[in-house]
Amino acid sequence: MARSARALALQALVALERGRSERLRSELEGRGLEGRELAFAYELSHGVVRRERLLDHVLLGFARRGLPKDPQQRVALRLGAYQLLFLPSMKPHAAVHETVGLVVHSNRGFANAILRRVAGSIESRVANDELKEVALPGDRTAVLAKALPSAEVKRLAILHSLPAWLARRFAEQHGIEGFRAIAAAASETPGIYLRASRSIELASLQRELVEEDVEVEATDHDRLLRWTGGSSPFATAAFRAGKFVVQDPTATRAAQAVPCKPGDRVIDLCAAPGTKTTWLAECVQPDGRVYAFDIDKKRLGRITENAERLQLSDVIEVVADPSLLSTADCVLADVPCSNSGVLGRRVEARRRLEPETLEELPKVQSELLVRALQLTRPGGHTVYSTCSIDREENESVVEAVLAAHPGDEVVESRLTLPVVGQHDGGFFAVLRRQS
Repeated sequence: MARSARALALQALVALERGRSERLRSELEGRGLEGRELAFAYELSHGVVRRERLLDHVLLGFARRGLPKDPQQRVALRLGAYQLLFLPSMKPHAAVHETVGLVVHSNRGFANAILRRVAGSIESRVANDELKEVALPGDRTAVLAKALPSAEVKRLAILHSLPAWLARRFAEQHGIEGFRAIAAAASETPGIYLRASRSIELASLQRELVEEDVEVEATDHDRLLRWTGGSSPFATAAFRAGKFVVQDPTATRAAQAVPCKPGDRVIDLCAAPGTKTTWLAECVQPDGRVYAFDIDKKRLGRITENAERLQLSDVIEVVADPSLLSTADCVLADVPCSNSGVLGRRVEARRRLEPETLEELPKVQSELLVRALQLTRPGGHTVYSTCSIDREENESVVEAVLAAHPGDEVVESRLTLPVVGQHDGGFFAVLRRQS
């Protein structure tokens, strides 16, 4: 099982490395693995991308001539190093042997030597030198052959595998304390949160899930549970009955910021996959209506699936042609963004982000916010939201658009930085249209 999962993870990572794919998920699913095998392939591939810069730094300490130019061999070294460093339950000899077995025969000697050196650098103790050691899970320490930079932003960028330019940008915009939180969240596996439907009590949902061996815990949000282990919640009767959807606390609060009420007409302008759409539909029941549009026609089906499972098809209308949208009481514009607030969740984003991206995105985001305002009735509300924590995509977009629309005003805005084990990062602003 483990070997096939490693092979699939290697295949997906090589496709990403060679630029043949932008998403690991598309390379992992539909390849014949299921259950634990697929979950292990997910863990390996996503973990390698989350820790790529640190893995390369560790490997370069032992590969005196640099990392291999061949993408498959380079990725295999990262894959082996990730298992040795970040999976404490994995036996080192198994991680080395099974990973080396995936490499072309002529390159196995080199891969075996490097990975054995990595394994030999790990000690069973707590780290005490922040430049020459890296703290690992399971109270272990990797002693580095190549010290980390002394400058904190540079050091954290390597430890948490962020592009150097993005690390500097985060530190400039959010200060060093904010950057520490952002960096830590970017390299950790994010939590999975279950948002209970409004028709069910949270405690009742929790009892149902526990009865099916799903381990969940309460959060500080009155509609959310955090999945902590046990069986998968997606194989339960509660899931099939539409009693919950997956949604992070930050995204939930952005949906809650839309001040809609029973009977309202609401537009979700960038709706796929429809998680926020279902929240809005629950709010406007029984006589309201939510019109869900997304430019990505392939993803419109996801909205329909969620609406049907949550039994909200009579409230949600999926709209394929934006010219059919008319004025509504509230409009949500959850716009495409850099994903800078969810780098731990959307791991590939850090690979495709460039400084130019953050110059181009605000133009598109501004156009979408203007369109949302145009679709909002006088006196109604527009909510602009992103899963970004970059000022240029958030406050600056809102300020620029409002400067061109005198009379409209911000009644609430909120920037949330990501915090490990608690929530993703993101932004929303509630705008009131002039009467």
